[in-house]
Amino acid sequence: MPTQLDNMMKSKNMVLAFGGAVAAAALWTIWGSDMFPAEQDPTGDPEGWSREDMRRWLAAVGVPWFGQRAAN
Repeated sequence: MPTQLDNMMKSKNMVLAFGGAVAAAALWTIWGSDMFPAEQDPTGDPEGWSREDMRRWLAAVGVPWFGQRAAN
């Protein structure tokens, strides 16, 4: 005579629930980390920085952009 545990293990719902848990764990692993990590602040001589490096540095130190008003 099959037990309730035997009947539950034969159920399609248990297989789908386990597959859903595995898929959720995979998505958490992929999207939980930085997919596109932020670039580090530029270092070294500013004369050799690109325009994007300069903008990133200015944003990091809180200097307002050209044409924008400073928040008071």
